[in-house]
Amino acid sequence: MVINDKVLEEIIDIITPEYHDYGYQVVTHQLRSRGYIINPKKVYRLMKENNLLHEKIVKADRRNKLYIRYTVPPLEGLFVTVEADIKYIYIHEQNRNAYLITFLCTFCRFAVVWDLSHSMRSSQIIALVMDFMNHPIVKEYMDPHRLNVKIRTDNGPQFIAKNLAIVLDELEIKHEFINPGTPQQNAHIESFHSTVTRLVCSKNIFSDLTHAKRIFSEFYYAYNYSRVMKSLLYNSPSKFINLWKSGVIGIKEDKNNKKLFCFREKPSTLKAVDLSSEDLIGINKSSIFDRSFINQKEISPVL
Repeated sequence: MVINDKVLEEIIDIITPEYHDYGYQVVTHQLRSRGYIINPKKVYRLMKENNLLHEKIVKADRRNKLYIRYTVPPLEGLFVTVEADIKYIYIHEQNRNAYLITFLCTFCRFAVVWDLSHSMRSSQIIALVMDFMNHPIVKEYMDPHRLNVKIRTDNGPQFIAKNLAIVLDELEIKHEFINPGTPQQNAHIESFHSTVTRLVCSKNIFSDLTHAKRIFSEFYYAYNYSRVMKSLLYNSPSKFINLWKSGVIGIKEDKNNKKLFCFREKPSTLKAVDLSSEDLIGINKSSIFDRSFINQKEISPVL
């Protein structure tokens, strides 16, 4: 028989070394390896009475957790599926990291809202969600009678927080989670982060957070309004949005049943021989496109 104080001394000796933050089950095993015959319940009681147990981990309510259905989000329309993720940005002269978060529309690649901060909490995510919903472009092009927004994220602690889930439910926004260990299911935002690394991080030395935010403001403006992408038919995200809403761009399937953007219309082959400038203006306004070349069955309706 051994008194409790002696057992407690042994427990403290086991958990004192740095990084040896054992729970009661591991401590029980270690005590037994030292020759003690002891029940885990007693170890638990002794550790609890002396405040040696780990703080209880509060897990998010996962009953309604929705995992993604498609690895690649389908082309459903503007601002229907938005991928959000966090990237570390090294602030060189402060020798510390900052957190860059971006909300990226998978349909038009428009980086709607972003933030760069030395901390990243669920309250900041909530503020960005509100900024997203109130963004002028989103409000202009999103149908208020057909709100169908999905935000796709990983399983980071900021994204599984209960207060974020409550706000998304109130806004009727679906929250999709990629499966653990599968960043490829967030492919659009991961590709965007590669672009950030290549065009911003590898070419700048940031003195502080203010300096980094100024550089990133310039980058996001260029990315959204001037930088063209092959996947958007060589348009910038903002120009693509305007072309999509005007009906010039549609969707078709290739031979592998992959959905791609396409122009609904192509320039006609009218020759401008012996035509005045006024005639050319009239032609450009009324007859610039020839609709006969395209199979309408291959094109989805404009959303």
